[in-house]
Amino acid sequence: MTARVADSILDAIGGTPLVRFGRLEPDLGRELLVKVESVNPGGSHKVRIALGMILAAERDGELTRGSGQTIIESTGGNTGIGLAMASALLGYRLVLVIPDNYSPSKQRLLQGYGARVVLSDHRLGNNSHAELALRMLFDNPDWVMLNQQANPANPAAHESATALEILSSLDGRVPDAMVAGVGTGGHLTGVGRVLRQHNPDMRIVAVLPEGCSLRENRFVTHGIQGLAVGLVPAVLDLDLVDDEITVSYDEAVAMLPRVMRTEGLAVGISSAANLVAATRLAPGLPTGACILTFAYDGVLDYLDALPAPASPPVDAVPSQGVGG
Repeated sequence: MTARVADSILDAIGGTPLVRFGRLEPDLGRELLVKVESVNPGGSHKVRIALGMILAAERDGELTRGSGQTIIESTGGNTGIGLAMASALLGYRLVLVIPDNYSPSKQRLLQGYGARVVLSDHRLGNNSHAELALRMLFDNPDWVMLNQQANPANPAAHESATALEILSSLDGRVPDAMVAGVGTGGHLTGVGRVLRQHNPDMRIVAVLPEGCSLRENRFVTHGIQGLAVGLVPAVLDLDLVDDEITVSYDEAVAMLPRVMRTEGLAVGISSAANLVAATRLAPGLPTGACILTFAYDGVLDYLDALPAPASPPVDAVPSQGVGG
């Protein structure tokens, strides 16, 4: 089948594959499905909500395409990439406020799209970038903040697209459990609402960094970028969440090479945390149960975190001397 020609890269968003992971733990006894969002333009699921929030602001009259208005957003990176892509194509200036401990390569990438990057002091807490963005907005009242943590267009993007893609891939069958990182709460809420409507008994498990808890509204500084933003996001529907599983940074990092070597997919650390949580959840589910989770992004921004191999992956071939 010939693929259609997209009018712009924004028209290529979505339609990501749903892949069965049967090699990660061959004796798991449960079906593990992964929605591979890392193949989206921009490399993550966040491009969906970035475009969705801009389009909603245009519909509401807050933004006018091609006007050169300035959008400001606090973001850990992937939403920023989506906003930068969309802003470049739709004619907006963009200011992104991110913690200063986030990947330098991601900062350069955002700047490459034309965004202005402002760094917050991560030692002030996981929400330091949002607090700085609000202060900057106060000083520049003509700027527009999309506020992904409270913007209903965030979960709506997943209700209208991501969830329906999952149902279509499964011919209407609904997983028995969904395992999802919290982040801003948009995809957990948007996908969870739709799938729960089709299967009221589907179990939804939130994945959080070690030391964090939604139920106790407790958050600590952590190294798994994007998995928890330092507060319970306004768009997160807590009534959907049946349970929470916490994953340590070391557990997530250890999962990276496992996924690469068994499933051939190079995922990011928050995606790896989902897989840690899914394999931990599986034994408590009935044999043959279907678990859905998400690969949000790729490993390229986290190569420094990959464990060094104990020995070279390919044995060196001794060189032969001349005339040997």
